[in-house]
Amino acid sequence: MTNKIIQAGVDTDLPPVKAARSIHESNKIGPIVFFTPELGRWSTVGGLGVMVDELSVGIAKLGQEVIVISPYYERNRKGKTGYLAQDPAPGGINYVDTITVDLGGKVQVGVHEGVVDGVKVVFLHEASIFPAPYPDGQPSFTV
Repeated sequence: MTNKIIQAGVDTDLPPVKAARSIHESNKIGPIVFFTPELGRWSTVGGLGVMVDELSVGIAKLGQEVIVISPYYERNRKGKTGYLAQDPAPGGINYVDTITVDLGGKVQVGVHEGVVDGVKVVFLHEASIFPAPYPDGQPSFTV
């Protein structure tokens, strides 16, 4: 409700608009971060990816800052590679950096970022760690 009042009085300093801005800002709880193995159109294989996608967008529409971190799998569920480069998100989802992670040995992980429906999405890419949403292989490797 406060967001609608703010939008309606965007260029005014009327007391109701000022009060709505104050209430709206004081209700922000800081960045909300989701870590998920599945996310929306990129890697959904079950209901989890849809749920995280819809929940994060809904929370962002309420005015909260939302960040979702997910693997950028080497192959998506259709077996395609390089699918982030063709993503239709405004501004795209772009490679931004490589980080080094210690997983019992140093591993280089690519970081890709973009904003989709008001949600900052961050994808971590390393083919040997994230080959596919449901990787092939022995159970010990999959786990």
